[in-house]
Amino acid sequence: METAALASIHWHDERFKYDCEARNQKVEQACFHHFYGKNEMTIVDLGSGTGSNCLYFFEKFPSQQDWIFIEKDEKISQYALNRLGIEADKKGYEVTHGVNSLVLKKEDRNIKIKYITDSFLNLVDLVDLDKVDLVMASAVFDLISFSQFVDFGSVLLEKNLPLLTTLNYAEMNFNSDAPSDVVFIEKYESFMNRPQEFGKAMGKKCPRILVDFFQKQETKVEYGPSIWKLEGESAQVMNHHLLNFMESASNQMIKDQEERILFKDWITSKREAVEEGTFDTYVQYYDLFISSGSL
Repeated sequence: METAALASIHWHDERFKYDCEARNQKVEQACFHHFYGKNEMTIVDLGSGTGSNCLYFFEKFPSQQDWIFIEKDEKISQYALNRLGIEADKKGYEVTHGVNSLVLKKEDRNIKIKYITDSFLNLVDLVDLDKVDLVMASAVFDLISFSQFVDFGSVLLEKNLPLLTTLNYAEMNFNSDAPSDVVFIEKYESFMNRPQEFGKAMGKKCPRILVDFFQKQETKVEYGPSIWKLEGESAQVMNHHLLNFMESASNQMIKDQEERILFKDWITSKREAVEEGTFDTYVQYYDLFISSGSL
């Protein structure tokens, strides 16, 4: 498997614990309430990665589920099915692997999962949306542009499709009041918002943009913060991951040689603090559930 795919898999698996802890329960309950009494659901998971959404929700949703994963990297999707099969087996499910698919059965529960290798921006061409009950996305919309989201969001509105979108980035801070923290966090965030072929990604503006967009359409919008708390020795691996991301991003954004030296000293001191177990990171995301108010 390619190094990039392996790195992505390791990152997704490592963050799963923190994603679960961060999920906003008020938003989650709004979603459950919307589908209360429904026995069957078809769920489309956008940018599904290693299957973390499905792993978190498949025992929380109704007994009959059809999941459609949309993920650009087929190797990651294959890993997701294997991961889900292993975890379901631990829970006593009968696990059947097919071509690009997986079936989990236990008593009256029947969960079918298949993946499509493509960009979720092509959703309307990939899935019969008239048969979908819920669209789900985690940590993806802050990576696309406003115009891309408007096109996508308009499709959801046209089809009257509920959306559960979690872990939309808003801000990050450390357990330190060093002025340089603010400077280099802003450099990292400017990388998220840099011009790309498709335009500028929404980055940290994403949660506010999503709320405004859907509220103007007079849809029901339940939203609230979901916060990663990466504290002390138990979060060393995750904090190293974040610092590595910051280094890669900032190296592309910092052009001044003197500032590069300052950044190198700064990030070295942060890594030392991680190793000492004295470094904490707090990342604030937002979760949203958007619905028309009826099934």
